[in-house]
Amino acid sequence: MRGKSVQTAGVWLQRGLSWGVKTSHNRMVALALFIVGCYIPLWLAKLAFGLMHGSGSILMAAAVCLGLYRLWQQRQELSHMEASEGDRWLGYFLIGVCLLLMPLGFTTLWIQRIVWMAAFAGIALSTWGAGVFGRYPIPTFLIVLGLFPEPTAVGKTLWDTFTPPQMLERLMAWSGTAGLRAIGQPATLVGPVLIALPGGVVEVAWGCSGFDMATVLAIASLVVGLALRESMPKVTLMVIVGIALALIANIPRIMLLAMSEAYWGKGAFEFWHGPWGGQIFAGVMFTIYYYIVMAIRNQSTTKRSV
Repeated sequence: MRGKSVQTAGVWLQRGLSWGVKTSHNRMVALALFIVGCYIPLWLAKLAFGLMHGSGSILMAAAVCLGLYRLWQQRQELSHMEASEGDRWLGYFLIGVCLLLMPLGFTTLWIQRIVWMAAFAGIALSTWGAGVFGRYPIPTFLIVLGLFPEPTAVGKTLWDTFTPPQMLERLMAWSGTAGLRAIGQPATLVGPVLIALPGGVVEVAWGCSGFDMATVLAIASLVVGLALRESMPKVTLMVIVGIALALIANIPRIMLLAMSEAYWGKGAFEFWHGPWGGQIFAGVMFTIYYYIVMAIRNQSTTKRSV
């Protein structure tokens, strides 16, 4: 069995090499795929690290895979599209730029992602022409979304630009204090972002504002909605629900962290504030989100059947 698998892999490799050197266009596409392949080990390592620390890396990967799968489903239509001479040379130019930038991508994430996006764009332009982006906007959007470097960091920059300083942190600190008082805890809001209990004080910093999780749920909602081929109004509703759920669910998380610091010691606080606590929190929240999304889908299905 193992020998047969190796033989099959060898046949596919031989076919790929034969295709890659068949024409000058194939050689340029093969070069772009080679550049993309050089970064795959780094991408997989980052994906594994993100999974262990509760980031949205898996969702970004899912967006890329879904976008590529959507294009694969349209392969019959794509086979009839042909790039113009100008588009083809523009695609080759992008692939050449990727080759020059490739060494920098091994040490800088945003360059790596720009190289990937430029490589995919170069393949699309030189093979099908610029019209492919307008004809298939959703797969294009999903691939760009999945390859976009650090969406939470970009989102934070935009948020800080258009909102007052510490707006979300202040709101979460006030909400957490109000929630603690509602369950009988003598919590006090000290300063703009400090929650004080008799046994300790916690600071609601940016990492505890819920913004990162709201971004993750927004991306998850978008990917899931497009994967299920829902209408854009429904996808928009799913995104809004995801953001609202993440921010609302962050309030009891802040309350738990404050009580852990005040009553249960540093070990308990570090557990709930660390990767394991974050994974438990994310698991509970995604479970709640799943049932809400299924209720939205079932309600719309019932309306259509009536």
